[in-house]
Amino acid sequence: MKNNKINLMNKMQYIDGITVVDTDGTILFSVKFYPKFNPEIENTEEIIGKNLFDVFTNLDSKSSTLIRAMNLKLPIFKEKQNVVDFRGSEIKTMNMSIPIMNNNVVIGAIEISKNINEYTYSNSVVKMNTDMFNDRKMITEHMRPDKARYFSTDIITNNHEMKQIKIFIEKIADSISPVLIYGETGTGKELFAHAIHNASKRAKHPFISQNCAAIPENLLESLLFGTTKGSFTGAYDCPGLFELAEGGSIFLDEIACMPINLQSKLLRVLQDGYVRRLGDVKERKINVRIISATNIHPQKCVQENKLRLDMYYRLSVLTIEIPPLRNRKEDIKLLLNFFINKYNNILMKNITNISNEAFAYLHENNWIGNVRELEHVVEYAMNIVDESDDTINMTHIKKMFTENNYVTTVSDANCIQPLKSRISVIEKEIIENALIKSEGNVSKAARKLEIPRQTLKRKIDSYEILNNKRPKTNK
Repeated sequence: MKNNKINLMNKMQYIDGITVVDTDGTILFSVKFYPKFNPEIENTEEIIGKNLFDVFTNLDSKSSTLIRAMNLKLPIFKEKQNVVDFRGSEIKTMNMSIPIMNNNVVIGAIEISKNINEYTYSNSVVKMNTDMFNDRKMITEHMRPDKARYFSTDIITNNHEMKQIKIFIEKIADSISPVLIYGETGTGKELFAHAIHNASKRAKHPFISQNCAAIPENLLESLLFGTTKGSFTGAYDCPGLFELAEGGSIFLDEIACMPINLQSKLLRVLQDGYVRRLGDVKERKINVRIISATNIHPQKCVQENKLRLDMYYRLSVLTIEIPPLRNRKEDIKLLLNFFINKYNNILMKNITNISNEAFAYLHENNWIGNVRELEHVVEYAMNIVDESDDTINMTHIKKMFTENNYVTTVSDANCIQPLKSRISVIEKEIIENALIKSEGNVSKAARKLEIPRQTLKRKIDSYEILNNKRPKTNK
């Protein structure tokens, strides 16, 4: 604690002012450490209770870093701002603005400012800002690695289906039943897992995330279930992730990549709530909610023997299917606004617009990489715009797709496909989806598609669709 206080005092010598406002922009607290910072305001108490825009007359909701931080629900780092106070004095500042949150609701913002009127960007000034902004404990407590970072309010959407999912999350939040999230790559499955945990009574307890495809099989077992001393060479007593997540939630991403034999051990955890460390004879009771995810349809995982049937039934008590971005294009504008604001802060740019041509081009993309792909495109464009630019235009967008041979399915004049072949691709995809949802039963799939069984059988043969009839049970 003593060291933390000394560290904070060392940082304070680089701060010229602190301001706190509420959501209406009313100044609740203000202190100036530098005598030349707003010299006309001799006593900071005279501005307490006044509106930010009445005190600093040149600011508005777009130029004020305090207001923008509250609107974004994100810290704004190292941003320059010219302010003119109500007496006409002008000063240039470098700011760090942080929203103040209570149960994910913004209740105000705090801003730490540095007077840069008399300073250039010397090494000391840069170092001051770097030190301050890297001190994560000063910024937020919820950045701990075992803490869920996102809430349902962080799911940005105008889409009806997505809104229904957000309502569903609130309904199931306090259930103990496992949740299986299915969605294509880049749809934000982990975001939804975080939101489920944070909406529940488990929110104050650990949230641990593990990608099942990222760890070799022999290490994954010991990582999940723990080890005992002597169970193998170099082993020692160590709790696994299930024990570390006690009282909270564990998120198992790409669950279908978990080896079949390891799935049987996980099944025991799902059924009985006990774990046994590697090499141990003792079982330990745990209280952990399991949330899992896959980017392949879970029934297809079963058909291809990537997921045990009994595991599928246990994991999918509650299922969430996230629609791809191409099926919720009304969200593209919202997401563009969010990502542009995000990278304005990160890259210190000032983009406020996107050209109609560029927006139309992005809107027509099928986004096979979904929201993640869209973010990558915005990040690329924001990196290559000039400092003086305020608009992303077609030049910035096209470079992402041409210079990097970016995979896309934008339908423009240079990539039009014959109508017949395009329809065939779509028809094949619809038939495959119907067979998956009918568990391989051709008659049932035909009824879903409202076509004769013989017609469907002919199309299956024509498209060479592999149909394993029924999911197999792994024994």
